[in-house]
Amino acid sequence: MSEIKEFLNVHDGGELPCEHIKIKLEDKIKAIDEQIQQLLILRHELSGLVSGWETIPENPEKTICPIIERN
Repeated sequence: MSEIKEFLNVHDGGELPCEHIKIKLEDKIKAIDEQIQQLLILRHELSGLVSGWETIPENPEKTICPIIERN
């Protein structure tokens, strides 16, 4: 909502807000790209955990989950 007000203020000042809008959109795209990178890293880490999954231990009462305890 504050971004819309900012764009309207630019317009009310006699300018077109197009450049301001473009910059905001580019910033949002950059933030999304950063989130995607973080999610890809997390996905890779989780995939590693799953691929290294061990079988259930012989004495399951002595452990909660070997994968959790190993890491």
